[in-house]
Parts: sequence; structure tokens; C-alpha cells
Amino acid sequence: MVEKTEDLNTLANDLGHILSDSLRQVDGEFDFELSFTASSDPDTRFMLMLDESMMPESNTDDSIPVKKDWVKFAAMASAYVYKNVGESVSTSLRKWLANAASAAILAGLLAEVAESSDTDEPTTSDREPSVENISTPDLVVKNLQDGAWYYGSWTVDNVASSLEMVDVIDAEMTDACIRVMIAAVVNYFQENRFVPCGFLKDSYASAILRSDLMDRYGLTDEGDKIEAMRITGSWVSKLYVFDMATNHRDLKHPIRTINNVGLVRPLKLDISKCFEDLTAGFIRTRIAHEIASRMVRSVCIVFFEDLNGLIELRKLYRQISSDPFYYHSDCEYLTKSSRPSITDKTSSIFGRLVTYLSVFEPNSELFDYPQLKMSGKSQEQHYGDYSKNWKNILEIIYTELYTPSGSVLFNLFKFISKVVDRIQQNEKLLRQCWNKYDVDSDISDFIFQFSCDR
Repeated sequence: MVEKTEDLNTLANDLGHILSDSLRQVDGEFDFELSFTASSDPDTRFMLMLDESMMPESNTDDSIPVKKDWVKFAAMASAYVYKNVGESVSTSLRKWLANAASAAILAGLLAEVAESSDTDEPTTSDREPSVENISTPDLVVKNLQDGAWYYGSWTVDNVASSLEMVDVIDAEMTDACIRVMIAAVVNYFQENRFVPCGFLKDSYASAILRSDLMDRYGLTDEGDKIEAMRITGSWVSKLYVFDMATNHRDLKHPIRTINNVGLVRPLKLDISKCFEDLTAGFIRTRIAHEIASRMVRSVCIVFFEDLNGLIELRKLYRQISSDPFYYHSDCEYLTKSSRPSITDKTSSIFGRLVTYLSVFEPNSELFDYPQLKMSGKSQEQHYGDYSKNWKNILEIIYTELYTPSGSVLFNLFKFISKVVDRIQQNEKLLRQCWNKYDVDSDISDFIFQFSCDR
């Protein structure tokens, strides 16, 4: 019965993807994120198991004995992973997972988060001393693993022998393993999943997968690379990585506190810039802002009719990026705050932004997103704000830029009195828009000179 239910759930997910893709082709505003990850429990073969009875007592003491104890502990974790995974994966992936296990421990990337459950204790006034009620349970504090690992028991039967591990353990792989695990956590921030879905080709995780970082250690198969990132990234404490990367920022909703498991050492990677963009759940806002940031620096901006929409988009982008974990789709877990009401609604100017991109940057990497192009066709006409008049204006500007007639752009639109009047009336608002998007004055001056001859 359980197996049948799982099969039906898988079928429902597959059919849901097919229908949602089809709906997007006829209605650009019909868009929502379907999970690309399995909803079932993770495969225990790929979960990291630690033996608490063998764990060193301190993880902040920098003394040699403490380091030696953690090295032994990390080696045991590595041997457990190697034995537990077995021959279910390729030899190169098996070796990578084993070395990633020790790397995660020796870099302090594992952690626990304390969960307190208050019982219904009677309240007392300031005048009345509290009296212990032996029938009322005390405050319960338990530690939860912040990652796909758990406590168990290592035995000679579930840990690989030293003879097996002598050719597996490779300390030179440590840095590479850490980079891949960190990239997975960064991708979780951006997409709420540990590996890129293929659309964010400019993402940190995508760059790691495209590089030769993993090839150097024999992991050359693309599928194995993705599995290595997904599995080892799931072990790592997201809370710890997020806190390290943003501890210099004064966040209104900071990350929850954790207790590290492993030898805590400073992370040598600077990933702080990865968390200055929008978080998972705001992909359309991210796309719209990226296009808008380009358009406000082009001569087309002078002829755009909804500058207020651009200004509101910029305000929303700054609001989310300034407090990213609060707006993450997993915010209640990350910050212990209730979910905010702001959602990733399609911008009222989205269709016209896509139109701009289709005319001026038809080969843009942004067209990899299904919100912009499906089955080889750009989707601007399927958004409610699409304007044929705006597209005509863009095509005239494009022609004048690349096959110039010598006329000032302003003069080309004199036959459209509405366009001319709007340009004259909106100069103050346009400069306000440029200020919001941090457009340099030399760029704005050039745009006015080129388009309006002044």
C-alpha cells in the first residue's frame, strides 16, 4: 500500500509539471514553483551517521590533542560513509562522499539547533514566590540536527577497514569538498534546493559544477557531480553557513543560533555577495529587476510609460535583499519568525520588460527561464501588461541605433503626441527612477542627449 501511494505521488508530480508547463505557454501569469525534490524521506545510505560516544568533548580548543581526537573522529565518519554507500554508486563518487564526510567535520560545517518546548507552567505575580509543581514537567530542551545526519553506533561491521581506506582518504580533496558543500547551501538559499535546476546559469553552484574542481579528483561524470553536491550539501548546517556569510550585516531577522559539531575553524571562502541578491521564492521579482536594471541604462527608458512601476520594483527588491532569510520560503525554520505576507507576484510591468529583452537582447541568458520563453517562443504576449505600441517603439529605437538615419530619437516619435508629452512631463520622475537604480550621471546625461538632443 505504501509503495502504491508513493507511485501515485510521483505520477501526480510528473503530470503536474507537464500541465503547469503547458499552462505557462498560454498564460504567463499562471506561474508557481513545483518542487523538483522528492517529498519522501532521504535515503539513509547517503545520510551521515556519527557516533556520539566517540565524539571529542571540545570543538573550540586549538590544542594538538583535541585536533588529533577530531581527526580520528572524522576518519571514522569517512570510513562509515565508504562502507555504508558501498557499490551502489560509482567508485569515484564513493571516494568523494567519504572524503566529504571528514571534510565537513574538520571544517565544523555540521551543527545542531536547540529546540525548547515550554510546558504550561503556572504564572505568578511579582509578590508571590514561584512554587515548584512536581506534577508539571520541566522545560524540555533537545538538540535537532541541522542537516541530513544523525547519531548512531559505529561498529567493526559498518565501518570500512584501514586497509580499505588507505587508498581512499585524500586530504588534498578537503578544500574541494568544502567548496562543493558550501555551493550547495548557497543554492538552497537561491532555489530552496541543493543543486541548480538549470535556469540559474549564473549561480555560484552552477559555476562550481562547470569548473574542473571535481574533475581533478576523478569525478568527471555530470550526474555524479550533481549527486555529490546534493548529498554532501544536505549534511551541512545551513544556519551555520548563512550566519558566517552575513554576520557583518545588521539583519532585522537574524539566523537562529546553533552549536557546531566538529572542529570549528574560520571559513576561507568569501561567499557574502551570494546573499545580497533575492532569496528562493522570488524568482520573478529577481528576473524583473535584472531586466529593469539593464533597461534604465538604455535610451529606451525615456520612452517607458510606467516609471512608477520600475520604482516600486526597485523598492521591493531592496526590501527583500536587505533581510533575505526572513523572506526565504523556509523563513520559519531559518529565523523562527512567522512567514511574511509578501509573495512573488508577477510585476505589473513584467510583460513590457520581457518585450524589451526580446527586442534588444534576444539571446540573453535570462531566456533560459520558462517565465520568459517556452518551446522557443518568448512569453511577453501572455502577460496582462503587454503592449504592442511599446514593442513598436522599441523596434524603431533598435533600428535607429543599428542603422542610424541621423535623426534624434525624440523627432522620430513626434507623430505620436502622447509619447512626446509623456517624455516632457516625466523628466523629474525619470531622474528619480535613475537615482533609485544608482544610474551614473554620465549615463543619464548621454541618454537625454541621444534621445532628446539636449
